[in-house]
Amino acid sequence: MMSEKISQDDAVAMLTSVGGIMRSIKHLYAEHEGIDHGAAVVLSMLYRLGPVRPSDIAQACGLDMSTVSRYARTQEEAGRVAKVADPADRRAHRLALTDAGIEHVDGLWRARIENFRDLIGHWSPQDAQTLTTLARRLAADLGQEHPIEMPDLEQVRAAHKAALAETLPKGA
Repeated sequence: MMSEKISQDDAVAMLTSVGGIMRSIKHLYAEHEGIDHGAAVVLSMLYRLGPVRPSDIAQACGLDMSTVSRYARTQEEAGRVAKVADPADRRAHRLALTDAGIEHVDGLWRARIENFRDLIGHWSPQDAQTLTTLARRLAADLGQEHPIEMPDLEQVRAAHKAALAETLPKGA
C-alpha cells in the first residue's frame, strides 16, 4: 500500500526539530562534561568499539584523521588514551583507553543519562517508548543499520587491558 508523502511543512518541522535537538544535546554535553565535545566523541568511540586504529574512529564518526589525531594526542597527554600495537600490522598502531579513560567515559555516560532522565522526567514511560521507537526508525531510514548500544563495562575493561599489554614504546 502506497502511503501519502509527508507535507513540506512537516518535513521542515522534523528537520529543524531534530537539528535543534542535536545542538541542544551537544550543548548539554559540553556544559556538564568539562571536556571538548570532539574529545568526548573519540573517547566514547573507543569505549564502544574497543581498541582501534585512529582511521577507524575517523570513519565511524565522520571526522578527518588530523582531528582524531589531535583529540587522541590531548587525551594521551591527559592519561586517558595510550597507543598500542596493531597485531594486524606492526607498523601501525591502535588507540586504547587506560583505566582512567574508561572511568572517565563511564562517568560521562552516567552523567549524560542521569541529566537526560531529569530533563524528561515528566514524560510518561509510554511517551519515552514512542520516541525511542520513532528515533530508531528514523536512524535506520537515515542509514544507521544498528542502534548504538553501550557495551558492558567489564567487557570494555578486558578488551582495553588486553591491548594495553602490548603498549608501544614511548615516541612510537
